[in-house]
Amino acid sequence: MLERWATLPASFATADGERLSARAWVCLILLCLAFFTPGFTHISPTDRDESSFAQASKQMVESGNYVNIYFQNHDRYRKPVGIYWLQALCARLLLKPGHLNQIWAYRLPSLIGATVAVLMTAATGALLFGPAAGFLAAVMLAGCALLNVEARLAITDGALLACVAIGQYALARAYLQQGVGRLGWGIPIAFWTALAAGILIKGPIILLVAGATLLWLRISDKNLKWFAGLRPWLGTAYALLLTVPWFVAIALASHGKFFEHAAIRDLLDKIWQGQDRGVMPPGLYVLVFPLAFFPFGLWPLLAIPDSWANRREPGVRFCLGWIVPVWILFELSLTKLPHYVLPLYPAIALLAAKALGEGFPALAGRGWRWLPPVAVSAWLLAGTFYAVALVLVPHFFGQGWNAGSIAAATLLLIAQGAGLFLLLRRGEGSVLVMAAGGLIFFMSLFGSTLPRLPPLETSQNIVVTAASIKPCPGPLQLSSAYVEPSLVFLAGTGTRLRPNSYNVARDLAVDPCRVGVVDLADAGPFTQAVEKMPAKPRLVTRLRGFDLARGGWHSVAFYLMPRKAGTP
Repeated sequence: MLERWATLPASFATADGERLSARAWVCLILLCLAFFTPGFTHISPTDRDESSFAQASKQMVESGNYVNIYFQNHDRYRKPVGIYWLQALCARLLLKPGHLNQIWAYRLPSLIGATVAVLMTAATGALLFGPAAGFLAAVMLAGCALLNVEARLAITDGALLACVAIGQYALARAYLQQGVGRLGWGIPIAFWTALAAGILIKGPIILLVAGATLLWLRISDKNLKWFAGLRPWLGTAYALLLTVPWFVAIALASHGKFFEHAAIRDLLDKIWQGQDRGVMPPGLYVLVFPLAFFPFGLWPLLAIPDSWANRREPGVRFCLGWIVPVWILFELSLTKLPHYVLPLYPAIALLAAKALGEGFPALAGRGWRWLPPVAVSAWLLAGTFYAVALVLVPHFFGQGWNAGSIAAATLLLIAQGAGLFLLLRRGEGSVLVMAAGGLIFFMSLFGSTLPRLPPLETSQNIVVTAASIKPCPGPLQLSSAYVEPSLVFLAGTGTRLRPNSYNVARDLAVDPCRVGVVDLADAGPFTQAVEKMPAKPRLVTRLRGFDLARGGWHSVAFYLMPRKAGTP
């Protein structure tokens, strides 16, 4: 049995020892900034979801249409409007007209959402298990790999996680306060506002989390009367008031196509058909958890016996209701991406922090002796994977061996060894050591390694090259057979993506001010079209890069129409 770890420093808790102090909140905010900001402004737009979201938000600002959702001239009805509003608001407030292609502004809702989720995890933990558990759970969430990725992407999941964390905190307050007194209006308003915002950001996912928690508590307690404290009738009306106007507006504007695309082609296809990402078997989320929750994946695994043994405790019961039903549903879904289970990570961190604080006593029981070696092995393998990847990635992409990456990888492995040693001695030291190791790793990966890999910035390199050779003054006009959304976001909404390179040649023939970009892997149609043209485009230069979305190296060629005599 592990020793019980010490309480937080006195300055990190209020005088009554029940809540975190202002100093603790400041430390958590600074920790989030340390984890989430390296590389935030320097990593190029990623394909394909991030660039599609950002481009649709950019077009809202350009057009002034904040009801309908478009990617160029095509409707984009996979998600509701909430994330586009947030991204468009940041772009409009922080970017100048004509410079709307700076991706960092569109990523801000994700960074803010991730930070809010960390803070609400601390608040929920202080409520359920005490301020020490809340603080350590927040540290684990802030430092986990999956949230560090999502905080840097202009997609829905960071903002959704904030809504889920706020809603679950309000639900926990109502659950624990049953029989103590009537809730004021602040908690119900927070709950229903979070639900409405979550619906506008990613549809029914937040309802699934809250509904599964309520169902679990109803079955466990045989009682759901406490939910009346959240004023469900008034709250439902309030949430509908916040959400229905846009759904009515988009139904009218799209002639019902939004619901067909979002509900049938997006949501149901993911559940039953695997969509375009393939069918994946149940159990995948369990297998990738040590990587997704790294560097803290060990603690939740060791907490499983204690969480189950203490399942009748109100706080543990609440967290299990938050995790178990939704996890099972996601495992049964045919489409699986790591971030789908991110809304459950705050509860996982809370149970891990609670069990850590108690010293994992249930591990000593019969039937669980196999768990520590398996958990430690999986955790060490995850650390080794990340360390090796950090060293090899610069070398693989032609930048040679990077001394900084090697040093960061070495420090990460040293931190793992120290963390494992401290876990056997004092629990909180292991978390803090791994937080330091994870911080060094993420600062090196996102702040130094990835921004210095030009082959990963294919779209950015295409835009820079095309701008340097464009034949006419004014905005860049681009026609490309390299068809990634990031190219549209960076080059401009007027960029023409041409899956068939034959159309690139036709664009050049019609508009000689255009720069033509041809993917050399599919240059045959372009060559055939050029043979029929009286004036043939000339090859200017070539560029090679790695396309993360399609997973391979690509070479593209730049073509211009020959200038007529007397043309400047």
